[in-house]
Amino acid sequence: MDLSKLLEPIRIGDIVLKNRIAMSPMISNLGTPEGYPSDAHIAYLAERAKGGVGLIITEYTYVNHVDARGSVNELGMYSDELTPKFMRLTELIHALGSKIFVQLVHVGRKTRKDIIWGNKPIAPSPIPIMDEVREMTKEDIERVKNDFIDASIRAKRAGFDGIELHGAHGYLLAQFLSPATNKRNDEYKDGVRFIEEILKGIKEKAKITVGIRISVTEFDNEGLTPEIVAEIGKKLEKAGIDYIHLSAGRDGPLGSSMPYYHKRLAFLEEAKVVRDAVNIPIFLVGSVITPVDAIKAREIADVVVLGRQLLADPYWLEKAKRDLPIRPCIRCNQSCRGVVYKEVRCDVNPELGWELLPPLEKGKGEVIVVGGGVMGLEAARVLALRGFTVTLYEQNNKLGGQFLLYKDPWKVKEFQELINYYERELKRLNVEFKLNSKIECSDCIMAIPDYEIPKMPDVKGEKLLIDSNLYVYHDYAFELAKYNEIYITERSFKGLDRTREYLLRKELSEVGVKFLEEKNSMRFDVEIHNIVDDQPSIGKAIQRGYWLGRTFKSY
Repeated sequence: MDLSKLLEPIRIGDIVLKNRIAMSPMISNLGTPEGYPSDAHIAYLAERAKGGVGLIITEYTYVNHVDARGSVNELGMYSDELTPKFMRLTELIHALGSKIFVQLVHVGRKTRKDIIWGNKPIAPSPIPIMDEVREMTKEDIERVKNDFIDASIRAKRAGFDGIELHGAHGYLLAQFLSPATNKRNDEYKDGVRFIEEILKGIKEKAKITVGIRISVTEFDNEGLTPEIVAEIGKKLEKAGIDYIHLSAGRDGPLGSSMPYYHKRLAFLEEAKVVRDAVNIPIFLVGSVITPVDAIKAREIADVVVLGRQLLADPYWLEKAKRDLPIRPCIRCNQSCRGVVYKEVRCDVNPELGWELLPPLEKGKGEVIVVGGGVMGLEAARVLALRGFTVTLYEQNNKLGGQFLLYKDPWKVKEFQELINYYERELKRLNVEFKLNSKIECSDCIMAIPDYEIPKMPDVKGEKLLIDSNLYVYHDYAFELAKYNEIYITERSFKGLDRTREYLLRKELSEVGVKFLEEKNSMRFDVEIHNIVDDQPSIGKAIQRGYWLGRTFKSY
């Protein structure tokens, strides 16, 4: 595979990136309540720099301590007092050979009063999304403009190589840019003016490279479209912006982190419209999973931005260069989403957020792992990395465990890539597989789930109600709908990421599944009722396998 297009250096403003791969800004909540990077946060970003990316863009970082914050433990660049802690971050990333930009944000209306210290959210126009919103006065606009400029000066002082203005995903700058959210009648009706004034101030006072993230589509006719963004891009290029980072989405449910129901390279065609309109570098994010995806993205983009895939495997680029197995993001949108009040995690990478753990303890001797599902596969991987000679027993004729029960065709396709990764990685680590085999031994590692996934009902020609949020019933609905009349209650989607839920509903409706607010007087031949708070998941199984492998001791 020719990776040369990914490995070329490129100049962005005043700095040079060593390659064309950037880490996407993603909310982690690994920061502190005050807004500076914790040791855990620094270790998390450093791991991605060790993996060889040319650029790391921090998660969104709020610019004032009044009304700019969107989540707890979000990074903040609102005070000089935070500068030393950010300096610790930038000096380590530089020592590891990468550049680092800080993404600055004011979230505008996309927050709640309890997150912004009891203040009322502000926006260019008083269109509420969560809490009541106050329309920005000229004084507010001037205040926020200066907040961005002052935060940029602090960023430069802290050692950041550049600034990315967050003008995507329905945050304040995007609210000015989007015709769906900017209904002003003054000079800021053209929201580009606000961006231009901020950009001018940063360039004059901070003298630092500046780019902007913009949603290339907001998925509705009232919002941003590729054509509108192309015109915005022309104006910002003329104003001196150094690059444009294309993402997608406004207030959901659709956004840049598309689940497995959406194509890979999610926004390539939309990005081409903007690419053809401007001459400055274009960054592009959106379901870039494999090196092949990235090479294809480079046909349009100057810099390819990886998000969830670098959560799944921080060493993606180094492994691509060496043709080593890459742990794939399966685009499940579970542990990495909904992080307003929790830290980021990854269903397939149990070490995400735990980068400060000490190295694996070395071991020797022979170990038997029983169970060829993801719990056993992960346990075997960790044990082999520790130095044990590992044999894995699986009673079925193939690996995958409860994965083999999946019926959702999109899930089967994407999740199988995870099993393929384990097979290839475990062979590389010389793990021996014993398929169609059972074994009983007192000192085996039993990597068997402590729950059993319910079997699919064996029915045809029936009217069936699914009143359960267990993921497996979402799967079975695709198969059951071929031969039965299927109804699903609204609460059956409890706990799902809203983008995944939106697209799942779409796919289920296309195979004839109908939705009910709640069970009513309608009579059904078969009813399934099972609403759980503690959902069995791939992430929990892999976490369990990881700790089984990490904590095993041979005596």
